[in-house]
Amino acid sequence: MLTGWLQATLFFLALSVNANPAWAVQAHGGAEGLLSHQIGHLLFATGMGYLLFRLRTMRQSGRGWLEFKTSIWLLIAWNVVTFTGHWMNEFIVKEQFIKDQTTILSFTIANLPDAIYYLTRLDHLILVPSFAFLLMALRKRGMPQ
Repeated sequence: MLTGWLQATLFFLALSVNANPAWAVQAHGGAEGLLSHQIGHLLFATGMGYLLFRLRTMRQSGRGWLEFKTSIWLLIAWNVVTFTGHWMNEFIVKEQFIKDQTTILSFTIANLPDAIYYLTRLDHLILVPSFAFLLMALRKRGMPQ
């Protein structure tokens, strides 16, 4: 008999063999899709700012709170960077993308706004550490004292 853990592992391994590609970039339909997405970034950043404000007024301290606050600051920074990147994407000349049929191979940086746009595309360098700090905070809060 297989244990429940082993059954679940084998099941997910079998699913992963037949997986379809998961694209990291999702296009939004028309101006309305981008607008609602941008509003989502603004609301998310505002919510995180409010949470930071509440934590400050409640004077939370102790195990894991510093890591949690760092995670929130990084989430706010990620929202600002990503919002800026989405906005700048509307003004980038499509010929600056060097393509091979449908795959983007490179991007030509001609001026400072192009460089800023390129850097906004590296938003995962902010988001992943944010999740790492959140994980550290949760682990510290769950540890016995």
